[in-house]
Amino acid sequence: MSNATAVPRAALPPDTPVITGWSAVSPYGIGREAFTAGVRAGAKTAVMADAAYGTLPSPEVCTVPGFDVQELLGKRGTAKMDRLTALTLVASDGLLRDAAGEPAVTTDDLTGVVLGITMGSLENVTDFLRQSYTNERPFYVDAGRIPFGSLNHAAGATAIRHGLKGPNTTVAGGRAAGLLALNYARRLLGQGRATKYVAGSAEEFSAAHAWYEATAAQPGEPAPLLGEGCGLFLLEPAGTAGRPPLAAVLSIETRVDIDDDPFATADACARRALERAGVTADDVWAAVPGAAPSDAGRAEYEALAALVPAEALRRVPSMELLGDTSAAAASFQIAAVLSVAAADPGSRGRAALVTAVDRDGAVAAAVLRLLGEDV
Repeated sequence: MSNATAVPRAALPPDTPVITGWSAVSPYGIGREAFTAGVRAGAKTAVMADAAYGTLPSPEVCTVPGFDVQELLGKRGTAKMDRLTALTLVASDGLLRDAAGEPAVTTDDLTGVVLGITMGSLENVTDFLRQSYTNERPFYVDAGRIPFGSLNHAAGATAIRHGLKGPNTTVAGGRAAGLLALNYARRLLGQGRATKYVAGSAEEFSAAHAWYEATAAQPGEPAPLLGEGCGLFLLEPAGTAGRPPLAAVLSIETRVDIDDDPFATADACARRALERAGVTADDVWAAVPGAAPSDAGRAEYEALAALVPAEALRRVPSMELLGDTSAAAASFQIAAVLSVAAADPGSRGRAALVTAVDRDGAVAAAVLRLLGEDV
């Protein structure tokens, strides 16, 4: 294995997209510090589900502890807010505001938002439909919840909260959504259509989501242990970045498994991403699969195990510790890499490979160059 050296910021081509900040709201808690501490400790997050959820297919969940929407965001406009939007807004505050609640990032009219999701707030949609069937008239529904049922509500609410006027997009991509969102932001930055991007992904836990996933599980398999949360990144071109870069996004590759062969698709996607980044498999410092509780997830792990050095797969704790966080998973994988790398000077200048697979066939892989930070 070659010994990579740290890459000075000045050595990066000015149009290279770099991550200059990140935040997370996760089963480890609210904020980047809680996530970093939990990942480094390799802590489990599963707890007994709150009785308020009612009967669930699995007695344990991996929810964000102490997440009270009105306590965190105030009472104005939050009475009917869905959990997905709330998770995203709290994460965006952690990324764009300081401890006093003041803006911490300089933005302009071309600062965009792209959020990866699965299908929005499933709880909000199912509750709304239930009202139409069970109330006295089909149109006797809570109209105040209609805006929260739109797929792009969380991304739009984030832009409104922080006055971001650039391109605003929602990408529905399941477990690959975080990488798809990052790729979308990378492309628009490269086209000059945005100066910087808030990019990431989010997933909420709800009883509706739990039953949906249990129904979709393979026959004979237990109901998955579900998690939730939101991970967001500030992405900027290296030449105009307002902060020291933490990692450079060297490449992002996507595939669709049309042959029902997730091993071959994940292998091809990862190899192509490494090739486009100019990185060999032996030079990968950390490789982080999504740990999806499915045949596709197991094939993804096997593909990486056959491709990269064994120690690369051991450097970052398994994402299983967070539960199946679905659309938020890939963003948590990147955040976990950054958390571990920040405590290891040997990671500076090295490459990380992050992959994701979804049961609907979406496959994605990203290669990052770790540039380091002092934490």
